[in-house]
Amino acid sequence: MTMIAIAFVVVGLRLGEVALSGETETETPRPADEAPVRGEVFDRHGTMLATTVLVPSVWVNPSDVRDPATLAEELSAVFPELDQAELARRLASAKRRDRQFLWIRRHAPPSRAEAAMRIGSPGLYIQEERRRVYPQGRLTSHVVGYVNIDGVPQAGVERVSDRSIRKGPLQLTLDIRVQNVLRNRLQAAMERFQAVAAAGVVLEIGSGDVLAQVSLPDFDPNDVRVADDPGMLDLGTQGVFEMGSTFKTFTIAAALDAGRANVNSNFDATEPIKIGRYTINDYHPEERWLRLSEVFVHSSNIGMVRVAEALGKEQHWDYLGRLGLLSDIDGSGLRTAHPRLPDAWGKVQRATVSFGHGIAVSPMHLAAAVAAVVGDGQYRAPRLLLAGSQEHSTAAFRPSTVRQMRMLLRQVVLHGTAGLSDVGNYEIGGTPGTAQKGVEGRYRLGARTNSFVAAFPMSAPRYVVVVLLDEPKAAPGTHGFATAGWNVAPLAGSVVAGVAPLLGVPPVPVEPPAPDAVTQVALR
Repeated sequence: MTMIAIAFVVVGLRLGEVALSGETETETPRPADEAPVRGEVFDRHGTMLATTVLVPSVWVNPSDVRDPATLAEELSAVFPELDQAELARRLASAKRRDRQFLWIRRHAPPSRAEAAMRIGSPGLYIQEERRRVYPQGRLTSHVVGYVNIDGVPQAGVERVSDRSIRKGPLQLTLDIRVQNVLRNRLQAAMERFQAVAAAGVVLEIGSGDVLAQVSLPDFDPNDVRVADDPGMLDLGTQGVFEMGSTFKTFTIAAALDAGRANVNSNFDATEPIKIGRYTINDYHPEERWLRLSEVFVHSSNIGMVRVAEALGKEQHWDYLGRLGLLSDIDGSGLRTAHPRLPDAWGKVQRATVSFGHGIAVSPMHLAAAVAAVVGDGQYRAPRLLLAGSQEHSTAAFRPSTVRQMRMLLRQVVLHGTAGLSDVGNYEIGGTPGTAQKGVEGRYRLGARTNSFVAAFPMSAPRYVVVVLLDEPKAAPGTHGFATAGWNVAPLAGSVVAGVAPLLGVPPVPVEPPAPDAVTQVALR
C-alpha cells in the first residue's frame, strides 16, 4: 500500500471526473518523474493561471487477474462512470492475449483510487501521474488553453508557447482583474441581448500587451469532454467577422494620411450609389453633401464609398496591410486565424470594404489596428508573453493623422452613433459597427454581428477596448432596435468604466478637449 502514500495538492476543484474508456491496451504506465514537465503560467501580477499536480491513476495487469467479471463488478462499484459489461469484456480479452497493461481510471480522485486498491485484486496498481490544473477555470480558458490527459497541448498559450512552457514558468501580459471585468460585462450583455456568442479584447496601446481577452461561450479547462463543442472556439483570435462601420476608421485615417482628403473635404451623399447590380444606402440618410468629419460622425456608407474612391485602389490596400488587417498574427503567445479577404479588389469590393463588409478579421486584429490609429501611429502586433520588449513596430500614420483621428473618434461618441458608450467621464472615443451575418456564403436577413471599438482617454489614449456580440436581439430599453449603437456601445462603455479604475485612469471632465484648428473648421 506504500504506492498510495503520496501527497496530493488540493486546488479546490474536481480531479479526474472524466471516464476514460478509450485508452489503448498497449500503453504502459510512465512514472511521473519521466513525464514532460510544464512550467507554471502566471498573469502579469503573479496570479497563477496554470500549474501541475500529482494525481493517482489506476491500472491493471490483465494476465494476473483471476476473474475478469468479478473484478469488473468491483471496479464499477468504485467508478460508477465505467460500463461494467464493457470493462469485463476488455479485461477478459486482454487476459486471453496475455496483455500486461490496461488503464482502468486515469486521474482518479485519491479517495476512489484508495477504494480501488482495497479491492485487493492481484495485478491492480496505482500509478502517479502529472495533471495540468487551471485555477482560474473558465475565466482564462481560451487564453491559457489546455493540455489533454497525456499532457499534449491542445489550445491557447499552452499550445502556441509549448516550447517556452517546457523550459519553465511563463508570465503573461494578462491582468486577471481586467479579464474578470471583461468577462462579467460580456456575459451580462450576452444574456440581456440574447446573443449566441460574445468576444472582447482590452489592449494596452503603447506596448501591444493584451490585458484581457474573452470568448463566450467558453469551457472548463479542468474538465474538457468534447473537443468540438462550440465553446471551444476562441472567437477573439480564431473567429473572423465582418466588423461593419468600425472599418470606417481605417478608410478615413488612410485618406487623411495619404493627403487625398482633409476634414474640410466635401463628399456627395445626396443619393444611393449604384455599382453594377449593387446599391449602397445609408441607414439614416442625410441626403446632402457631407464634410469628411460628418461622413464619419454620421456613419455614412455613401460618403465612405466616396472617400475610398478619393483614396484610390492601391493606397487603400496598402493601408490595410500596414494595419495588419491582411494577414494573420502569429507570435508572442497568440496566433490568430487568417482574415477572410475579398476574392478580387475591384470597385465593388473597395466600396464595401470601406465600410466594413466583404472583409472579415478577428477582434484581436481590430484592436491592434485601432491602437495604431489613436496611439503614436505605429502598428504593434499584440502580445501575450510579458517577457522581453516589443520586437518591432511599423509606421502606419503621421502624427497629424493620429491627432485628427483622436478628435473624430471622440466626436462620434459626443455627437454621432456612439453616444451610449459615453459613461463614467473617461473621455471615450469610438465607433460601433453593425454587419449583416453571412451564412453559407449569403447574408441572412435579421442576423447581425455587432462590434464596437473604443479607446480612452482620448486626450492621450492608453487603452483600446473591442467588444462583439453575435446575433444580438432587441431588449427592453432599445425601442425594438438591435443595432450596435443600442447594445455594444453601452457594453463598451461599461467595460471602460469597470477597468479604468483598475488601470489607474481617473475620470475627466465631460467636456471634450478643444479641437485642433483644422478639425474645428470642419465641425462648425
